[in-house]
Formats: sequence, structure tokens, C-alpha cells
Amino acid sequence: MKHLLFIISCMLLISAVNSQTITGVWGGKIDLGNRKLLFIMKVAQNGVHYTTTFDSPEQNAFDIKGGETTLSGDSLVAKIPVLAGVYAGKWNRTDTISGTLQQGAYKTPLVLVRMNEKDAPKKPKATLRPQTPQPPLYYKSEEVEYNNADSTVHFGATLTLPANKTDVPVVIIISGSGTQDRDGNMFGHSSYWVLADYLTRQGIGVLRVDDRGIGSSTIGPNPAGVTSEDFAKDVEAGVDYLLRRKEINPKKIGLIGHSEGGMIAPMVAARNNKVAFVVLLAGPGIPGDQIWNFQMRRSFVKTGLAPEDATKAGAMVNAMNEPFKQSTDYATIKKQMQEAYSNWRAGNSAEEESRLLNTVGDKAYLNLLEQFRAGLTWLNYFMNYHPSINLSKLKCPVLAVNGESDIQVSAKENLEGIRAALTKGKNKQFTIRAFPNLNHLFQTSKSPAEPYNRIDETFSTEALLYISTWINNTTK
Repeated sequence: MKHLLFIISCMLLISAVNSQTITGVWGGKIDLGNRKLLFIMKVAQNGVHYTTTFDSPEQNAFDIKGGETTLSGDSLVAKIPVLAGVYAGKWNRTDTISGTLQQGAYKTPLVLVRMNEKDAPKKPKATLRPQTPQPPLYYKSEEVEYNNADSTVHFGATLTLPANKTDVPVVIIISGSGTQDRDGNMFGHSSYWVLADYLTRQGIGVLRVDDRGIGSSTIGPNPAGVTSEDFAKDVEAGVDYLLRRKEINPKKIGLIGHSEGGMIAPMVAARNNKVAFVVLLAGPGIPGDQIWNFQMRRSFVKTGLAPEDATKAGAMVNAMNEPFKQSTDYATIKKQMQEAYSNWRAGNSAEEESRLLNTVGDKAYLNLLEQFRAGLTWLNYFMNYHPSINLSKLKCPVLAVNGESDIQVSAKENLEGIRAALTKGKNKQFTIRAFPNLNHLFQTSKSPAEPYNRIDETFSTEALLYISTWINNTTK
């Protein structure tokens, strides 16, 4: 009996000791107003040192490497370099850490609760789409690294070059808005990898780069203050890198910009005569605020309204968006949005609001403000940007293509804007093309609203052939 009691007491002691360790899996919900986002922290210990990794499953972000992690008494501080963030909290010595998650200027309370590792969402297996590149590749693929001009950002990238060929054109793929990895992994598709693979097989070299803060690229200083102008400088760092490669013809370096990348490419080419040609994939041709209002009206305004009703509802959405264009200060924007809502409601009843709009009240709009709290400087820059200014300066050949089923950057208005700007600037070599039934990712879609992830095709082969043929003909 004494031996049994001794064994039991030892087991209880071991259990108590285990409950006193902070190592393990912790999960909590970040409150974004209109939804809650699961955030997971995994803590491990090696001797006296702690390490952390982080997951945001709903954003398909897993194994985000933590930086310096310290536990002093019951106070935990875990840095997240790639997000320019930090989680700091008080551990109750058992199952709860009460703290704050900060990313740049954005800060939110976050309580983490101990989880069973088997209950934590796992990184999904990559979807193998029909166009996902498979070996053998039959071309050269090299992992490369370089810094920007002032060495504040370090980039990781992949350079693919046709085998046994010299004097080939080389392009840099510039991603759209949001943080994208070099392969353009979005909605179960690797769009930029498929594009790069096809182009390289057609004799065109490709540099595809991890955006700041993802993959092998660092986030750089002051991430909350970054705008498209900073991203343009990132692209110039890529051009400079290619110019240092002896096997690359310095007169055949071009840019392919997708979505916001189609805004950045002309910014770079307008001031850098080393850019030989530009391809715009769903690039903007109208001012940023018009694109933003178009996208937001699709979210907030009910479909099927009479023209006069659609105009009235659209005016409400535009008024709620205007503060983003006027300021980068959170408190100022919030006050202006609340005033804009009150002014609109003063002339419209609750019944009218419910009939015209998908949401009632100003909460959903304020939630949008909260979601962009860490990116208000970027959004303000975008909304005040006029693509025509840089487009009209381009003297190099330009190809602008879009899909007629694109509901993010509408083909008709934006392609017309690009055409007008290039014509005004007397550009002598440009091509404009709209593809029927292609969406924003250049997938063939049954309808504009068909979800990207439900389409097996990653990138229309018709569009791929058209783009590669234009580049090869242009750079002969």
C-alpha cells in the first residue's frame, strides 16, 4: 500500500509539474467585429530557451516563425518578426494567457486558451490542380535572394530560365493587393507559379518574388506606413538584381503586374528606362477610389434595384468610403463615417435602408475600418491614386488584358482608361484585349460570381498563349 501511495503521489506530482509548463498549443479568437479569427500560438522549449510558431487557419497561414520569446515569471512576450508584431500576455500558470496582440499600430486584446494539439486545425494539403507544375520542368529553376536599395528589406525569390538558351526576355511578376507568396497561392491555386511555368516553357525567363512579410522576404520597417510606392521600389530592387545577372540581356527586362501589380508596374516603368515592356493583368485604368467604391457597392448594395434606387444606395456607400480618401487617422475616419451615416439616414427611413442595402446601420462599415486599421496609409494612397498619370508617361510597349467576368477590376472601364492614357501619352506600341468569361484570376468561369476555388483551371491557356506570344513578338 505504501508503495502504491508513493507511485500515486509521484504521478500527481508529475501531473502538477506538467500543468505548470507553458509549452504546448494555445488558441484564441481575434474579434474583427463582423467575424472572429482563430489565432494559434505553439510554444516549445529547448533548455532554458523558448520558441514559438503561429497559425491563422482561416487565412491559410501556418507555421509563421516567431522571434525572440521570453517568459519572466508569468509574463510571456513572443515577437512575430514577419508581421512586425508581438504577443504579450499574463499566464495564469495553468490554461489561460490573457494578453494583447500588436501588429504595427494595430492592437487588440487576445486571450489564448490551452488546446489539445489534435484539435488544432492542420495545414491543408496543397490542392493539385491540373495546371500545377510537375517535374520534369525542362528549364532552370534557381532560388535567389537580394536586398532593396537601402537594405531594409531582404527578398526571397525564384528565377526560372529556359535551358540552353541565351538572350531571352525576362519578366518580374508583381502581385496584386494583399500579401502574396512568390507562387501566388490563392483560393487553392498557384496562379503565379502556373504563369511562370508556362512563360518559361515558351522561352521567357521569370522572376517571381515573395512579397514583404511572407515566405523568405522580411517585412521591413514601419509596415503600417507602406504604400504602393514602397512596393514599386521593391520591384526596382528586382530589376537591379536582374541587371547584375550576366546571362540576362539588360534590354529585355519586362514587368507583369496583376491587379494592384498592374498599378505598380507603370509606376516603375515610367521612371526606369531599363524596363523594356509592361504587361498589365487586370490592372487599374481608373482612379483608385472609383475601383474601391465599385467593389464596396457590390458588397453593400442589393442587386436588382431600379437605376434610381441603385444610385441612391451607391451614394450612401460612396459617402461611407470617402473618409478613407481624406485621412489616415483612425479616430478621424471613424468620426467622419459616423457623420456620413447620420447624414444619409436623416433623409432616408429605416425601411428604405433595409430595402436598398444588404446591411442596416453603420456597424459593417466600421468593421471595415477596423479590418484596415493597420493599412489605412496604404488604402489612402490607393484611393487617391490616378493611374493615368504614370500610364501616359510610358513609352515602352504595353499589353493590357482583362477578363469580362472580373468583378474586382471591371474590364470595360479600366481597359478604356488604360487606352485613353496611353493614347494621350502618344505611346506607339500598345495592345488592349478583353477576354470573355475570364475572371479576376484569369480563370474561365461559368458566371462572374463563381468562386475561384471551385474552378479547376488556374489560368486560361488562351490568355497564357496570348501573353507569351505578345512578349516574344515584342522582344524579337
